[in-house]
Amino acid sequence: MAIKNVLLVGAGGNLGPAVLKGLLDANFTVTILARSDSKSTFPAGIAVRRTDYTPASLVAAFAGQDAVVSTIGAGGLAQQNAVVDAAAKAGVQRFIPSEFGSNTLNQKALDTVPLFQGKVDHVAHLKSVAAKHPGFTWTSIITGGFFDWGLQVGFLGYDLRNHTATIYDSGDRRASVSTLAQIGRAVAATLTHPAETANKYIFVSSFTLTQNETLAAIESATGHKFTVTRRTTADANKQGREKLAKGDIENAIADLILSGFYGEGTGNDFEHDVDGGTVNKVLGLPTEKLDEVIKQVLAGN
Repeated sequence: MAIKNVLLVGAGGNLGPAVLKGLLDANFTVTILARSDSKSTFPAGIAVRRTDYTPASLVAAFAGQDAVVSTIGAGGLAQQNAVVDAAAKAGVQRFIPSEFGSNTLNQKALDTVPLFQGKVDHVAHLKSVAAKHPGFTWTSIITGGFFDWGLQVGFLGYDLRNHTATIYDSGDRRASVSTLAQIGRAVAATLTHPAETANKYIFVSSFTLTQNETLAAIESATGHKFTVTRRTTADANKQGREKLAKGDIENAIADLILSGFYGEGTGNDFEHDVDGGTVNKVLGLPTEKLDEVIKQVLAGN
């Protein structure tokens, strides 16, 4: 299996640009999929195929593509199965779904964050499609939290502008995270290692560390002592479920995801919770330096 032509779905989202860069840096020929009525703009020189997301339109868009990478956000996940079906019909060899994030193979993670069930269902659909279409394969990439993006927007619990932090439970539970650039490299490397990554979940990361270790590194880089608020993962999950029950999905997501990501037994320490650990070495991913990544984030704020 030789993969050269790659179509990227969701290029305009939080993760899409980093994946696009990773693919281009690895010398793939990249095409972007965009809605027919989309006003999004993309880098010059990148081919864009438009679709109205009807089956015929999708199959036509995927013609000649060796792989499809989906980085679509939660709002578009409902259409991902249709994208998978069209990719298989068009003769695509590899599909990478919009998995990226927490360990959805862990049952406690699924129980803690019920919204993750959708990702599991998508992989189940991939498996069924692969069984019916010889030559069609998939890889689901689990990355942990988006580290640099999470620091930039405050999602992981650290407010770099106001020098405050929310620490969950003791703050000593280890969890794996990845920078956006590392995820982009991982996607590209998955496609350059098709045999090693076919029809399986793989785990990648930049760092595995505790909240307290992250906070200490941030304080060292900024020269500021942060004001810390304590919160339990149990309270976060309870409040997230209450918001979800009221239909406040947008505000429920952060509470639920963080309660699972920082919670006990949810499988997010890839060094200890995952059989075989990460595939960083297999994929040839670089070793990143925590202090350098934090400095880069601070320079952008």
